[in-house]
Amino acid sequence: MAADSRTDELEAASAMFHRFSELVEKGLTTRLSGWASSGDAWNDFMQGLETAGYNPALLALGIAAICLVAATATAAVANSIISRSKVTPLLYAAIWVSAALLVILASWILLLSFVNDSVFRGALLNCVVISAVATIICLPLIAGRRSILWRWQRDLAVAIGLAAIGLVVLACLRIWNAADPLRDLFATFAVSLPFTVLVATAYLRHRGLVTRALSFGSRAGSLRRKVASIWPWLVVAVVVLAFVFIQLDLTIGRPTRGGLLLLSLLLVLAGPHLDVAIERRSWRAVRSQGGELAGALWRTFRIVVASSILGVLATLWLLPILDVFGVQRGTVMLKAAEILLLVLVIAFCWNWVAIMAARIRPHASGDPHLNTAVIGTRLTTVGPLLVGLTKAALLALGALTVLVMLGINVWPLITGLSIFGLAIGLGSQTLVKDVVAGLFFLVDDAFRHGEYIETSGAKGTVERISLRSVSLRHPRGPVATIPFGQIGKIQNFSREWVIEKMVFRVALDTDVEAVRKLFKKIGQEVAEDPELNADLLEPFKSQGIAALEEGTLLIRGKYKARAGRQFQIRKAILSKVRITLAENNIKLVPKPLHVPQMSG
Repeated sequence: MAADSRTDELEAASAMFHRFSELVEKGLTTRLSGWASSGDAWNDFMQGLETAGYNPALLALGIAAICLVAATATAAVANSIISRSKVTPLLYAAIWVSAALLVILASWILLLSFVNDSVFRGALLNCVVISAVATIICLPLIAGRRSILWRWQRDLAVAIGLAAIGLVVLACLRIWNAADPLRDLFATFAVSLPFTVLVATAYLRHRGLVTRALSFGSRAGSLRRKVASIWPWLVVAVVVLAFVFIQLDLTIGRPTRGGLLLLSLLLVLAGPHLDVAIERRSWRAVRSQGGELAGALWRTFRIVVASSILGVLATLWLLPILDVFGVQRGTVMLKAAEILLLVLVIAFCWNWVAIMAARIRPHASGDPHLNTAVIGTRLTTVGPLLVGLTKAALLALGALTVLVMLGINVWPLITGLSIFGLAIGLGSQTLVKDVVAGLFFLVDDAFRHGEYIETSGAKGTVERISLRSVSLRHPRGPVATIPFGQIGKIQNFSREWVIEKMVFRVALDTDVEAVRKLFKKIGQEVAEDPELNADLLEPFKSQGIAALEEGTLLIRGKYKARAGRQFQIRKAILSKVRITLAENNIKLVPKPLHVPQMSG
């Protein structure tokens, strides 16, 4: 039974493929015969224009003049506004679009006033619209500031410009009722094929530049850099497939959606480049002083642009599918708009929190292999925890709100999560103990990020603080992670100041007063050193005789320095003490060694 069913399915698929191949073969034969007779169709078209009272040569010159005037007027209006003030890239694009709309509106009013022939007026208005739109796309690419992508932009503008000229001619052929084979021939070999070849050539010729531009801000080996490396090839594949689908529709006689496909193609091609341009602007805003709000707005604007492109593509290609299932478009679009507005609000809050977290995060400087972490403030210590909790709250709130918007009852979910959390709390008393202990340690400000501390089980520099543990980096490299509940006593070596005491062993007959004066002189020299005096709080001085030990004197000295900065001062003092005592004939003696005596 299963074998018979599979056989029937294979026969049905084979029959369908056979019908499709016959349809393609028949359509291709019809198109080729139509192209072969396009010469007669062209003669009939020219005779039809002359019969309607048009001179073909003058008509072609008039259409070319109208296109040139429309393009020149659009460029002149935009440049006259831009040249008077310094504009942002977003305002720059808005000015170009506004100039094109102004030219189209003015042309429509003039055509209504001075042209009585509705067919001729429609043809001229099509020429104006196509020329203005092509000017919006092409001229800013060519006349913009010469970036590293200028050559690629120039080649792309040439492809779009030639396609726009072909669309003008195609629109005129359609309005003046040219034969279908003539329009098919012109659309294929004067519009679609040149546009496909030129766009593919532009991306393949400058694929290195395009890849570097799209890889802005990404790390080596990241997903974005991998996508950027293959993006030119993806564009070529998409453009070629679009050309093949259009030709297939024309061959089998299906109604083509060339305009929608061209709009979708332009949106897909422009999307990544718009995203990179907005990301560059947000990066500059974040780096500027006080640019947190502007950076969050620009990052949210990236989501707006991406959502707009996806929304247009969904409207063009997915909404017609909903009509098949009887789903109302208005309801879907209203729900999508509500969810999009919520996503934008949450995205803005998320980006603002992320930028503020990057501002307060301590950054180590110098050699990364050295254990010289930057000591943070209380804000930089507690900040990452607060940022993590805030982001988790935003995600939870956003997810629950989206479910409510979709009409889903979330109270059973909230109740289930509450019971689950209570069960975890009752079964994980150690975890609760660690979290509560860590909360009190942070409230007491017992340690901060970058400080050197010693606990009952480990010691090192505070490298990471989580909700339940702290990670300490030992000076030799190992990292110890200690739960807050097991820390016990904390000894912090990095708070405010330290008093460093040093002991020197000299001969029993040494003049102690002379040593005191020499130590005072050394302390003054160290205090005058510009590299050390900023961290020296009290100068080095002698504390007199500390002890008598086996025929030697132990003389002690001390100084007060900023915590964590005493080691460079210690090295300088030891070096100066050794040199100064030697110059004054005071010898440092070693500690006596006891050698055990062997009996017999």
